[in-house]
Amino acid sequence: MRASFLRSLLFLVFLPVLIGACGRSELFRIRLLAPITEKQQDFTLLTNKQSTATAKETLKVPVTSGGSLYLVFGTLGLGNTSLVTKIEKETRSKTNDTLLLRETTTVTGRFNDLAFVLGENYTLMWGLGALGGGSLQTKAEYGYSGATDETLESSFLKGDSSFIVLGHHGSGFETLLGMRMNRFKAELASTGTSAETLDAAKTIELKDKDISIETTQVQLGIGLTF
Repeated sequence: MRASFLRSLLFLVFLPVLIGACGRSELFRIRLLAPITEKQQDFTLLTNKQSTATAKETLKVPVTSGGSLYLVFGTLGLGNTSLVTKIEKETRSKTNDTLLLRETTTVTGRFNDLAFVLGENYTLMWGLGALGGGSLQTKAEYGYSGATDETLESSFLKGDSSFIVLGHHGSGFETLLGMRMNRFKAELASTGTSAETLDAAKTIELKDKDISIETTQVQLGIGLTF
């Protein structure tokens, strides 16, 4: 996490030098962005240990909802972003299609963003977000004998974010296209759970420590200029 933050900080320092020719703006802008696609990745924390010859896995495309609001004064902007990403993975028996394991993980994050903007009619906005709050929950449904369905929650969550947004301005309005990457680190409070019991029995593999999740969204948005 620290290395990724330092890379993002260097990005913020040197990018203005590379794109200084874009010019500066004195406009006041209000910008709204929302995620439209989420990069598909396997973030699941519970893994069935049965052979792939007897079990089949289905990973759904992660879905992210929420949005960002920015107030931009010339070249400096402040923003707030709230995002909820849901990831679901299901494992069933190949012989009779019975459920072995279904995991639904929900990552919620609220970021305080600092943004920089260059350009006027065509703009480039980039910046960093600091995690101001959030949670990670994993709902586990089991088809194993003796296991009870449960919801595991994070004992702590930290993270950061980086983003870049291209904008086109005309007649007081803007159209925006952006990309955002959010990085989370967490641990699950798993003591005394069915997941811990199944992990000890080597029925499943439980990842409850040193959890790293990175979500990536393409965003669309609109803006008003004054």
